[in-house]
Amino acid sequence: MEFIYKLENSDIFENYWESYIRSNLSSYKYTLLNLDYMLFYSQKLSQDYSFVVTENSKPVGICFLPIEENYGYKTVSLANGYTMAPLSNNSRVEKKIFQEIEKIVEKNDIQQIKFYIDPLISEYGIKFNYLKNYGFLDSSASDCLLDLIQDIKELWKNLRKSYKSLINSILNSEEFEVVKIDFNNSNYEIHEEYRNLHRLCAGRETRIKDTFDKQFEMLEQDQASLFGLKHKGKFIGFNYFFHFQKTVVYASGADNPEYENLNLPIYHSILWSAFLYYKERGFDFMQFSQPCGFNEVDGFDDYLDQKQINISHFKRGTGTEMRTLYRGIKYYDKKLLEKDLIEFKKRLL
Repeated sequence: MEFIYKLENSDIFENYWESYIRSNLSSYKYTLLNLDYMLFYSQKLSQDYSFVVTENSKPVGICFLPIEENYGYKTVSLANGYTMAPLSNNSRVEKKIFQEIEKIVEKNDIQQIKFYIDPLISEYGIKFNYLKNYGFLDSSASDCLLDLIQDIKELWKNLRKSYKSLINSILNSEEFEVVKIDFNNSNYEIHEEYRNLHRLCAGRETRIKDTFDKQFEMLEQDQASLFGLKHKGKFIGFNYFFHFQKTVVYASGADNPEYENLNLPIYHSILWSAFLYYKERGFDFMQFSQPCGFNEVDGFDDYLDQKQINISHFKRGTGTEMRTLYRGIKYYDKKLLEKDLIEFKKRLL
C-alpha cells in the first residue's frame, strides 16, 4: 500500500484521484475542480496534505486534508468549518487512511479535525457515522435530498401546496422567463450578472472573483449549471448547481434586493425548472445542503438563526426528504474542546 501526496507529486496524485472518483460513484465535492474551488475559501490555509492510497498500482482510497491556522491553532478544516471525510474501497484501507492522518497530526502539531460524510455518498451505501470508529465526537446535523428518480407527477405532488400556484404564476406569465446556462450555452456575461446579483443580495463582496471564475470553469466542463429568472428582460434571481456522475448539489441563490417588497416567488420556479432539467438528464438525487435544521440549536456545533430556520423551511417544501449529515470533531487540545462546550452551553441557555 502506497500513499501519494499532492504536495510531493501533484501530477501522479491528480491522475490517481481522478481515476478513483470516476470508478467509484461520488459527488462533485470530490472532483479536482471543486477541491481547487474550495481552497479559495480557505484564507487561513497552511498546507494541503491531501493524498491518494494505491494498492497494486490502483487507487483504493482518497483523503482531502487542508490544514488551516486559526487563531494560533492548526486544524484540519475548511474556512474553519467541516471538510469532506476520506473515502476508501473497504474498511482495511479506511483504517490505514486514519492511521496516516494521525501521523500527519503528530508531525504538524494539529489541534483539531472537523470531517463530514457527504449525504450523496451515504445514499449509495454508508449508513453509519464511521468517524466515531476513530475517536471523533459525533456532531451530526441535518440535510435534505430530493429524489429525482421518482416520476414527474410525484415530484409535483410532493411540492408544498402553496408552491404550486407560485410556480404556475411565474411560468404562465409572459413577463417572466427562466433561463438555463450550462456547458452547451455557457455565457460569461450572464455568469457575471450572477456574481453581481450575489454581491447585491449579500450587501457586500463575500468572496473573491476567482471563486466565481472557477465556478464558470466547472460549468464549461459540465460540472455545474446556472438557472436565472428574468422579469421583463432583466435578471432578478439566480440559482447555482454543481453536479457529477448521478448527483446534484443546490449550491447557492442570489436575487435583486429591489424586488424584495414585491413578494415575487423568485426561487420556486427556478428550482422547479432545475428539477426537470436534471431529471431529464438522468440524475438520481439533488442535495440542498445546510441550513436544513428545525431549531436554533439542532445539536452540538449545529446552530441556526431565524433566517436560516426560514431557509430550512423553504427547502423542505420543495419535496425533499430529511437525511442525517454525519459529522465528527476530533480534539487534540482540550482548550478547543472547552471553547466549543462553552459555546454549546451559551446557545442552550
